[in-house]
Amino acid sequence: MERNQELSLYDLKCVRLLKIPDIIFAGLIDHMGNLVAGGLKHEVLPDEDDADRRKMYMDVVLRASLRSDFDYSLGPVLYSASRREKAVMMSFPLGGKILLVAAQPDIDIDKTAQRVIRIIHAYG
Repeated sequence: MERNQELSLYDLKCVRLLKIPDIIFAGLIDHMGNLVAGGLKHEVLPDEDDADRRKMYMDVVLRASLRSDFDYSLGPVLYSASRREKAVMMSFPLGGKILLVAAQPDIDIDKTAQRVIRIIHAYG
């Protein structure tokens, strides 16, 4: 699949994810910490500036890279999640990229993650 087609497909997946009421962000992050597809739900105003967002993306990439060190003994990471006071952050490794999803803080993490995984695999 051509790179532009791949990114278009991920944009569509992010749009589908953003239709889930509790999800406020769905974006594909490349290995350099760049947002290459998706973004914030339109009615949500971001609290961070671009520099803070970029730092958060780099943190996600670094953590995903460190977690992959244990793939040989524990198997590959399906997803990772952290519950924060204002949001739940979930990351899903997708080849050399990471799907980052932010949701409302009161969600059921496992149910939401399973729903995200179904959407990721259902379209392309």
